[in-house]
Amino acid sequence: MLTIARQPDIKQANKVRILHAIRETGETTQPELGRKLGLSRPTVSALVEELVAEGYIQFSGVGVSTDQGGKRPKLVAFHARGGGIVALHFNQYAIRGALLDLSAGVLEELRTEVLEEDSRDAIMIKLREAAGELLRKAKRLGLPVKGIGAGCPGLVETGTGTARTAMNVQAIHDIRVGEVLREAFGLPVWVDNECRNLVLAEKMFGEGRDAGTFISLMTDYGIGAGIMIDDRLMRGKDDSFGEIGHTTVQMDGLPCTCGNRGCWERYASSNALIERVRSRLPAARLRELERDGELTIGRIGEAVRQGDPLIRELAVEELGGYLAVGIANLVNAINPERVILHGELLNLGDELTDVVNREVQRRALPIPRERVRVLRSGLGPKANLIGSGALVLKELFECPELLFSV
Repeated sequence: MLTIARQPDIKQANKVRILHAIRETGETTQPELGRKLGLSRPTVSALVEELVAEGYIQFSGVGVSTDQGGKRPKLVAFHARGGGIVALHFNQYAIRGALLDLSAGVLEELRTEVLEEDSRDAIMIKLREAAGELLRKAKRLGLPVKGIGAGCPGLVETGTGTARTAMNVQAIHDIRVGEVLREAFGLPVWVDNECRNLVLAEKMFGEGRDAGTFISLMTDYGIGAGIMIDDRLMRGKDDSFGEIGHTTVQMDGLPCTCGNRGCWERYASSNALIERVRSRLPAARLRELERDGELTIGRIGEAVRQGDPLIRELAVEELGGYLAVGIANLVNAINPERVILHGELLNLGDELTDVVNREVQRRALPIPRERVRVLRSGLGPKANLIGSGALVLKELFECPELLFSV
């Protein structure tokens, strides 16, 4: 059936186009916007005035006159402080939250520990308290909050915002994050798997900005992927796209929490590396690393940098080889331009990335390996919070009616 767009829909769509163009260029003029978007000068002028009144853009100076002379045009720029986003990320260890501006700049941040004895209800109460505190901070700053975004491990039912299952995080099964936060604060709420949020963050603000098909790979206590194909975020029929940590890399291999054996994350995750170091390091050297009884990836990375040959073999060569096996499979199947690494394994340094690239080039098929690069994320320790904010930005900017009504 042919659907005829109503006039308000066209207007809203043009406002979004103008806003996108200003965000991409950073600063431009109304005549340049008209030329770029094929819109008349009166249309651009009227919509720019509305966007200024709504706080999304601001006049930032004057531009240069054309060759024909005349009045110098006003410069318009994206106004990142025209609104705010509450971003949340949680796992079995902690709830982290941040108040972000509309360019995902972190304005305020908080952290709440998740205790081993915390029930689902207790975790949800802590999430609600974190969101409430950030909303109060936004009010004190005079920042209108446009939405709440949250990310967590495991399978997330994006339609309802429910964290369904996570193989490594039993406490967060069936937490109705979206429903509870919407009811508590009356704001739009979006919830998704942390890896899909990370691939959005890389697309908007990181190494994926100029790539259409790429993978954001999280390597912590488990392994998961966010995958963008031809500029489209992949979620799958049941929102389980990207659970590649549970692909089999060794028949009858090590048992996994999912009930299978030989899963990739049993060989290439941070937990797998810690197990390998504990089992193969001499007892005296292990006691030196553990000190207070805790062995961390940070301490293993420090030992690599200090030149410990056995730890380097375990944490760089062996781990790099196991990571490369799974990445080569992804490269052959998806043909990405980049694979961007996230997670605490980045503490092992560039040497690990070099080994992974070397082994991927050795194992992947000739055509896809010519294009792909494996690289470290540059988003830093706030990547998961930026990802939760990116989820809100994506949803807002894909829904003009919502963007201009919040």
